[in-house]
Amino acid sequence: MKFLIYSSVLIFLTACGAKQNESSRQQMQQSGSIQTQPVERLDSTSSPLYPAKKEAQAADFEVTLLSGEPFRLSDQKGKVVLMNVWATWCAPCRDETPDLVDLYEKYKDQGYVTLGVSVDEQAESVVRPFMEEYDVTYPMYIDKDETVMGKYGPTMGIPTTYIIGRKGNLRYFAVGALTNKELEPRIKELLAESTKTD
Repeated sequence: MKFLIYSSVLIFLTACGAKQNESSRQQMQQSGSIQTQPVERLDSTSSPLYPAKKEAQAADFEVTLLSGEPFRLSDQKGKVVLMNVWATWCAPCRDETPDLVDLYEKYKDQGYVTLGVSVDEQAESVVRPFMEEYDVTYPMYIDKDETVMGKYGPTMGIPTTYIIGRKGNLRYFAVGALTNKELEPRIKELLAESTKTD
């Protein structure tokens, strides 16, 4: 966890506000998880979204949420899941939070789930006040033991967002703050997809 925090602090001090972190994107491309070109931008103020190869199955994990409830990614199959890796000290993370809350509230009853994954070393002492300040209503997990980042990291920049389709496949990846103008059309498309196997 220390490596992740030190890396995140370094990125924060040098480029936390950047719209894209090249090393994270290249790492995903080299692994064969995402394509080399982003989808067409719908909002120039948003970070670009990179489409994943449809056959890229999202790695499963099981955690206990800050609410005390269990959360297993594979149990969300049939839903669209946006997983957002973030920290309270990251300015772009704060910038995108209201949009993530709005999107969750709008589509949560249509099979859409947002999962916040905090990498804050101070854990609940900073995450709970942040959630209250920003009225965060979506499920939150604090990744103290790297259960999630052990499978999806280490990410070298935050916020990092993974969007998983109804069939459990990784569909989009982004490093940097995203906006509703960029996200909402993608979420609506994924929600409209069938869960039937091709």
